[in-house]
Amino acid sequence: MENSPMMEEGVVIKLIDSDTQLLEAVEQLKQYKALALDLEFDQNRFTYGFTLCLVQIADGNGTCYIIDPFPISDLKPVFALFEDASITKIIHHSNNDILLLDKLGCRVRGIMDTDVAAKILNYERSSLATVLKEEFNTEIDKSQQSSNWNKRPLTEEQLRYAAIDVIYLHRIMDKLVHEIEKQGRLHWLEEENHILEQIRYTETEHPHLRLRNAFRLNYYQQFILKELYAFREEMAKQFNKPAPYIIGNEALVELANNPNTDLHEWLNHTKGIHGGLKKPRNERLLKEAMANAKQEAKNHNISHDYPDSRYQRPLRTPETEKRKEDLTLVQKRIMDEYGEFASKLIINQNLINYYSQNGALLCVKKYATDIVLATAATMGIELPTPVIKADLEA
Repeated sequence: MENSPMMEEGVVIKLIDSDTQLLEAVEQLKQYKALALDLEFDQNRFTYGFTLCLVQIADGNGTCYIIDPFPISDLKPVFALFEDASITKIIHHSNNDILLLDKLGCRVRGIMDTDVAAKILNYERSSLATVLKEEFNTEIDKSQQSSNWNKRPLTEEQLRYAAIDVIYLHRIMDKLVHEIEKQGRLHWLEEENHILEQIRYTETEHPHLRLRNAFRLNYYQQFILKELYAFREEMAKQFNKPAPYIIGNEALVELANNPNTDLHEWLNHTKGIHGGLKKPRNERLLKEAMANAKQEAKNHNISHDYPDSRYQRPLRTPETEKRKEDLTLVQKRIMDEYGEFASKLIINQNLINYYSQNGALLCVKKYATDIVLATAATMGIELPTPVIKADLEA
């Protein structure tokens, strides 16, 4: 698409697709105290991996910059902007954006999450479309939501959709924060935003064991599955396709379950196999991966025994049931006082179950713990001194 400016709701949309343009945009954006931010990315939907496809930034003063990272050689100037805690970054439902930026080496500071703000105000649904409808009676077109953001050139519809995700956020923040202040819950929002800033991207541990029915395999088969999973990842990178497009998850587990199967027959008679994997060279690579996996399993004397079930029924005693009942009563009182949906930020079933089983009250959020303790005290329910979660992890 040409670099001609477009307009949306009185906001100029500027496409940034060169290093020079990026540096100029960053210089302009530095002067603002609050920037609206959103990312478009592909997370194993159309291509392999977690890929940044677009960065949208609105200055709240009539300009929206849409940064195309593909032709830009260095995103560090804009990352430095995100890491500047003196500039508020307004993001709606920021978790995945924070994770991707952290993966890319950028630790965002100064977060203001309007999705969290809506939850604090007891929104049953807190999507951007819902908040806009509720607060401003504005409906937005989400038809491009499932768009393939990897494809170039970008269409005008894609650029407008990307801009819409940020051009309203300054107004949304102002409206929601005003309501939160009136309710005396601003410290909730500040703490929730601080917690979001601590999110870090980590690779899943033992991802092969997260595949459906992998837990049914014995130790030997799970070892084979791990090696096959690694082979599939490597092929997915080469094809630049999501790994399940190369070999379906069900087929991969089934192959690990029957490692002595004829691989040529298996490739050509199994659903969910990418055509490129059936080429002689790649078939040979699969056979080598299987042979190496079997040899490594033999070298390490991997057992054919089955793992003990990882699921253990929760312990049920008069003490655990009493603790569960007490904290459930506290939860109900908090729901009555703060609202059903806002209360989920304060107390949830995981907290109740942990207290029931361990007798310890986990403190993840100070404001939430204070509310739980104060509510319990008014009900005559005695709770222990909270345990700081960080202390357990140390």
